[in-house]
Amino acid sequence: SVLLLLSLSLSALLLGNPLHTTEPDDFFANLQRQHIQNIEHQKRVSLIKFFDHYKGKKPYPINAYITYAEQYQIDYRLLPAISVAESSAGNHACGYNWWGWQSCKGYNFGSVTEGIQFVSEKLGTGYYYCGKSIKDKIHSYNGNPSYWIQIKGFLKEISND
Repeated sequence: SVLLLLSLSLSALLLGNPLHTTEPDDFFANLQRQHIQNIEHQKRVSLIKFFDHYKGKKPYPINAYITYAEQYQIDYRLLPAISVAESSAGNHACGYNWWGWQSCKGYNFGSVTEGIQFVSEKLGTGYYYCGKSIKDKIHSYNGNPSYWIQIKGFLKEISND
């Protein structure tokens, strides 16, 4: 599917510029930009479908999930999956703590976005999580073996695997 997207993008660029006057660097920069936009769009669509399926609390904080996942170098699917496991995507949350952070003991963020930023930072750079695989991060987050199975299922569902 990536090759198809690249070939379609390449065709569109060539057809849009019949004289092929674009400098090679500009051409490949445009191709790369289009590819990144396609990936970002697919992430957003996948998250919308996921939250719709689980009847998540609206508005869905998709931009925050993607932005902070990139900033803290974690999988963009991780926090949405945890939010469904912990609070039905905000429907049964402890205030703005959709992820059950610290079992909701003393943690209520000022907003959902603040919570996404905080939990993303902890999972990306925190002492107990930094450098670990997704599976190991989840085991540190919640030691119950069935929790990983549940989260893994959500991760696959988001990416349509």
